[in-house]
Amino acid sequence: MMDDKDIFSYSSPDEPKSDSLDLNSFSSGAYDNARKEKTKKEKEKQFKIKAALSILLVFIMVFAIFVGSIGVEVIKFNSNDDFLDNINLDDLELNFTTTIYVQNEKGDDWVEYQRLHGEFNRIWMPYDAVAAKQTDNKDYRGIPQQLVNAFVAVEDKRFYDHYGVDWKRTFGSLVNVFIPIYSSRQGGSTITQQLVKNLTGDNDTSAMRKVREILRARELESKYYKDTIIECYLNTIPMGHGIYGVEVAANYYFGKSVDQLTLLECASLASITKAPSYYAPDDNAENNKERRETVLSLMVDSKFITQEQCDAALKEELKLVASKDQLNESEVNNYFVDALIVEVTKDLADKYGWDEAHAAENFYNGGYKIYSTVDPKIQSAVDEVFTNSEKYGLKGKDDEQLQGSITVVDYNGRVKGLSGGIGEKKSNLGLSGFNRATDAVRQPGSTMKPIAAYAPAIEDELIHYSSIVNDSAVKYGKWTPKNWYGSYWGGVTVQYALERSINTIPVYLVNKMGTEKSYNFLTTTLGISTLNENDIALSPLGMGGTNGGITTKESAAAYAIFGNGGLYYKPTLYYTVLDQHDDVVLSYQDVEPTAAIGEDTATVMNKLLQNVVYGANGTGRGAGGYVNGMKIYAKTGTSNNSNDLWFVGGTPYYVASCWCGYDNPQSIYDSGIAMKMWGAVMSKVHEGLKPKEFVDSEYAQERFYCAESGNLATDKCPKKAVGWYKKNNIPDVCKDHEGTALDTPEIEAKKSKDNKKDTTSSSAD
Repeated sequence: MMDDKDIFSYSSPDEPKSDSLDLNSFSSGAYDNARKEKTKKEKEKQFKIKAALSILLVFIMVFAIFVGSIGVEVIKFNSNDDFLDNINLDDLELNFTTTIYVQNEKGDDWVEYQRLHGEFNRIWMPYDAVAAKQTDNKDYRGIPQQLVNAFVAVEDKRFYDHYGVDWKRTFGSLVNVFIPIYSSRQGGSTITQQLVKNLTGDNDTSAMRKVREILRARELESKYYKDTIIECYLNTIPMGHGIYGVEVAANYYFGKSVDQLTLLECASLASITKAPSYYAPDDNAENNKERRETVLSLMVDSKFITQEQCDAALKEELKLVASKDQLNESEVNNYFVDALIVEVTKDLADKYGWDEAHAAENFYNGGYKIYSTVDPKIQSAVDEVFTNSEKYGLKGKDDEQLQGSITVVDYNGRVKGLSGGIGEKKSNLGLSGFNRATDAVRQPGSTMKPIAAYAPAIEDELIHYSSIVNDSAVKYGKWTPKNWYGSYWGGVTVQYALERSINTIPVYLVNKMGTEKSYNFLTTTLGISTLNENDIALSPLGMGGTNGGITTKESAAAYAIFGNGGLYYKPTLYYTVLDQHDDVVLSYQDVEPTAAIGEDTATVMNKLLQNVVYGANGTGRGAGGYVNGMKIYAKTGTSNNSNDLWFVGGTPYYVASCWCGYDNPQSIYDSGIAMKMWGAVMSKVHEGLKPKEFVDSEYAQERFYCAESGNLATDKCPKKAVGWYKKNNIPDVCKDHEGTALDTPEIEAKKSKDNKKDTTSSSAD
């Protein structure tokens, strides 16, 4: 039996001696402290165990809830999600920038003119993996392989191996939420998942959003190739400054297209997408520099580039442009662009049955490529003259700005330039704005006479170039047309009547052919859409005092028939409109013209209208000096009380219609002001153009006529002139002055030349 001392000194055989308590070496206080320390250590150990078990339990519970939620979400996803029903990556319907193109100076290529966009500024660029890898393929215009590699290296290095979800990164990100195994928060989203987020705009921060994203990414990868996914991703990612997609980013940051990027520039763009406001190379150059160095290093790790290529790129200087001037945007559109927006929007609405608001939204966000008809040189000439009108002698009254418009077209109806107002343009018009070139419906005055009376009358052979017509006071019901000069001159030729702008003769012609026929020729054949039923009358058609009126756009197109052989082309501001995938949406390329008048009639009218400019009594005298080396055909026009002044004229290159007046109609003091504006524009338009002639029809003939009888002249006619006639409507030989009928001026000139030679030869003998 052991005593107390033995009891306290006893040690188990398995227990080290050093752990026993020696009462002889401790005081009672030391003993108590030792026991407390041992108890404390045991409690701490138990606490740590309980804490670890609690964390494990919480993690298991969270994981169970997460897995359960995934199950619920999967069920809901399979039954309700229509993501792929609304998304087609092969024909992606997102908001893309619309781009206007123009032909270059040589006319052999298209160049960008202006961009128009809504909230999202992005331009689609294709990615052809085979072509992109061929570095010597100069014809390839698309996303380069180096840019694809840069994004894959930094954003999703296992992109080509996973099926939409990188499970290693996903679980790593999940664990990092509870246990900080990474130094910073890790993202688990693959490129496919990021694309899903960009397409859906689903920015919910809950775990359920991540679940939806994963499921959608998996389904997306089951339907589309990797190349399609990366193409869509690179065209939709935000790149700072309101820019979306790599093409506009390359334009803005480096002033070039994406296919022209260097390796360093590719790395710089790939650095932005993590946090555009933080890594943009213009706003945060150092951040972008550090990030792009990381991108290049990762490209080496992924064997996309060699270390030598990486080192060479790092030695380069990043040549940053960072200017919105590179985006071809304009705060204030010119009048042509405003008119183009309206025309394309209307045509889209008509084709697809959209209302105006939807068509407008689609225009700005549809990513269209509009191949426009505008000639930048001509538009610049128009803008210069109409912005600085006083420089060219155009002044209004002190209390109101004199206004005006002009439209310049070629002989295929393509609008090359226009202005819808005088003075500086300070705002965009929108769909409801007032563009005078296309919207100002004004009385055409005497510019109506050639298209409503003379042309259809010559076409129907009611008259010819030198027909004698009676300028007299003829009553039509209770109305008698009066001339602007206040008298009547009796028998005159058609040539003189048109040159002098006599009113009675076109009224007589409209009455003879019928007002319905004249009206239908204007509206149906020449496409003038702004007249109304009240204009089916002698005064509106014969003298231009219309109820509806006409615009410079439609006026110019109507007058083009006198310079192109009688063909009417509906005026257009674009050739074709393509969607973002280069499929044709709208086209005027193959529109067939209307044979408004025969080519012989067109030639006769051309010659008649030249007399307005070059004739002794022409109302447009002086206009010929504006375009040196080329003939002009033209017609002036003045409405009642001189409220509207017009000058419509054509050269062998272009036709332009110019109107001047006040928005609130009132008389204009300078009767030649429209001609001055027309001349100022057209002189600039024709600078540098080679002189050329109008093409005369082989079915029209030049002949001498007797100025008194109007018939073909004989050698006895006291006063002769030269006229042009349709070959099937040549007048008889003059009987008032019997003699030898004269041949064509060309033959008569040759005879005269030969006679001189014979006389010279005889004298020498």
